[in-house]
Amino acid sequence: MKLALKRSLVLALIIGISTLSFPRNVIAVQFDQKEVDQERFVAIAVPRAFGHTLVVVEQISDSRPCWSESGNQPTLVDPLLLNFDFTGICGRATDSNGYSVRMAGTDLALSHALSVQSTPNDIVLVAQSRANVTAPPIIIGRSYGFTNGFAKIILEPGWRLTKRVYQGKTLGHIYFTSDSPAL
Repeated sequence: MKLALKRSLVLALIIGISTLSFPRNVIAVQFDQKEVDQERFVAIAVPRAFGHTLVVVEQISDSRPCWSESGNQPTLVDPLLLNFDFTGICGRATDSNGYSVRMAGTDLALSHALSVQSTPNDIVLVAQSRANVTAPPIIIGRSYGFTNGFAKIILEPGWRLTKRVYQGKTLGHIYFTSDSPAL
């Protein structure tokens, strides 16, 4: 019993000392952005059982097209990359690991979540504050019409796609970018 108590005290002392020796402040990672050719990307509202979700496709190589478009209001997208091995030809971002929001030079990946919301007449891409769920969503783009199929998200004026850059290296992560500050 005494041995167990001594071991517990020694363990508590070791843990206490070790926590004092580590810095408590966290270093924030600073990302930059790189402009990209907007024609080589498409943001798609993808139908699911309960609404739409977002997928961003990038045309990396010109050996085969990754998607085709038809119509307008809404523009329908045929995701051609589903029909072949798109490795090295097409890039695909399917969740917050692959895309996020950047406003006025600030990465909002941790503070805002992207989502696709359907209305009876439209499909809208929005960024919603994680900290303040009652804050109005930031409208980033829309389909300009409703469909149960794959729809192109047309970005609102002032929005564009860029790539994340870390220490001069361009990463695969895609930003929905605006030069305006978040409200």
